[in-house]
Amino acid sequence: MQTALRWDPRVLEPVFKELYSLAMKDKKDYIPLLYNVTDSNKSMESYEGIGGEGLMEEWGKSNNQVFYEDIDELWQKIIKNRKFSQGRIIERDFIDDLKLTEIKRRIASLADAVYKTQQFQAVEFLNNAFATTGPNWRGRTDKYVGPDGKALCAADHPYSPTNSTDVQSNLGSDPLTLDSWDKTAVAMQEWVDDKGNTMAVIPDTLIVAPYNARAAFKIAGLPDSELPKYEPGSNNFDANMYMGNINVIVDPFINPKQRKNWFAADSARLKELNIWQNRRKVENGSITDFDSEATKHKAVGRWGYGFLNYSFIYGHKVE
Repeated sequence: MQTALRWDPRVLEPVFKELYSLAMKDKKDYIPLLYNVTDSNKSMESYEGIGGEGLMEEWGKSNNQVFYEDIDELWQKIIKNRKFSQGRIIERDFIDDLKLTEIKRRIASLADAVYKTQQFQAVEFLNNAFATTGPNWRGRTDKYVGPDGKALCAADHPYSPTNSTDVQSNLGSDPLTLDSWDKTAVAMQEWVDDKGNTMAVIPDTLIVAPYNARAAFKIAGLPDSELPKYEPGSNNFDANMYMGNINVIVDPFINPKQRKNWFAADSARLKELNIWQNRRKVENGSITDFDSEATKHKAVGRWGYGFLNYSFIYGHKVE
């Protein structure tokens, strides 16, 4: 780079792209842990909510023929793809004088900005889980109301658009302990669908901020560890039935003001109901300006994100 770098767009762009790629290389991406990451080919995607599947019928009870049952429609969710951008300007004098450290710093800071933007966006559903409006990744107020008109975590989710009398809760306020996890896991497994049948939710994931990491791993155990599977704090060597069966996600991008909050999730349902759709993955490129003798390096992408239904998660808002 020291000998080849010169004021030539054919030279600068591949160098900048390589610096950008290197800056991104070792950054941990939490988005695949929290979302169903899909591709989108439209300006927006529409997701149709569907109700419970019902249960099979005995052959003789259906007049000795196949029993057909309608699946009711739930709420529709539209996720719009938005366009995001960030850029850096590098003066020609930096190139001529081979100010390599400053050039690298500016491109690396662009990569950091792209990375942090997406990671902060990815936890908006957690930071705003208990309200229908709240701050987005830049601190501006945005809407986070679910398709059923409720916050993601609420005490009164209606069964269906035609049944708002029957409700169920995915909202708690307990600090994270083995007992509160146990109570939450049982509550999730008792959820029913719009037909009144058990949803068969399997809470197998614990999502926390770094503040609760220690408590989370006491409950779930350490990955690949052969530690005794006892309940944390037990003097009677009671077996911890959850150890080794819970995946812990410690996300440092959760707002520190909400560090005590924690979430139980069903990972399979999460992958169905929490959507991150890429319309145009982030692209970076350069252009040189004749008059200002500066090169502009940009990063631009289009994507959208949102949840289709609350039934993949249970949140505790802890004061």
